[in-house]
Order: sequence, then structure tokens, then C-alpha cells
Amino acid sequence: MSLADMAARGELQRLPPHKDEPFALLEAARRRLEDAANPTVHPETRLEQAYTAIFTCALAALRAEGYRPSRGIGQHARTLETLRYTVGVPDSHIDYYQLLRSLRHRGLYEGLIDVSITQVEEAVKEVRVLRRLLLELQRGEAKREVAQAC
Repeated sequence: MSLADMAARGELQRLPPHKDEPFALLEAARRRLEDAANPTVHPETRLEQAYTAIFTCALAALRAEGYRPSRGIGQHARTLETLRYTVGVPDSHIDYYQLLRSLRHRGLYEGLIDVSITQVEEAVKEVRVLRRLLLELQRGEAKREVAQAC
């Protein structure tokens, strides 16, 4: 499958990015990362911010390719899935990002979440690696194959 296949199925829409949009999204992810890394913030909120930073990184990569997710149910899940096509993130990492999405969903909509500091620190680490990779790709300092090192 590819981004074009996802667009053909209506999961994505073709939309050229604004010039600075991918960098602006990565900057938004950096702000979320700051909150996620702040030990004075409640672990549940930190995990939510880490997930949002990962999602924003995925959106930045997708927008850089000239696509945006179609609105509707599953938009977050689909956006995370595109990381395998935009930057070659391995399936194991996509699965982890989907787990974070599920935890965030349970916390927001069901109030059922028990987050450990270890989980938060792991999520923060993932955001840092993904964001750094995307910045390097945006600047032309890395090749897509580097994503396999995530």
C-alpha cells in the first residue's frame, strides 16, 4: 500500500502543503514535548501530550508529502499508519504509537487510565527520536532509510 492507495480509498486527501506548514507542525510538536517532559505535570497529562506530539509529527510528515487525513472516525489511527510510508517507521513503532492512541482515548473518553512514569518517559523518548528524524528529513540531512533506526 502507499499514500496514493490510501487517497484512492478516501482515507487521505491530496492537498499541497503551505510552505512552512511541516516546520510549524514540528514546532507545535516541540511545545507538546516540553509539556510531556515536564516532571511537575501529572503523568496522565504528560502521556497525552507525548501522544499528541507523535500525532503532530505524523501529520507534519504527511503534509510534507502533500496529503492530509480525511475527516472522520479513525483519522488519528490512519495518520499514524502513514508514518510507514512517509518516513519508513517500522511496524513495531507504529503499533506502539497506536497503543498510546488507545491509552489517550481511554483517558479522555472513559477516564480509565493508570500511567506510570516509565510509560511517560518511554513515550517522551519516542517523540524526541521521531521529531529529530523529521527535522533532519525536512532539512535534507537524513535519508528515509534512517527511519529504520527509530
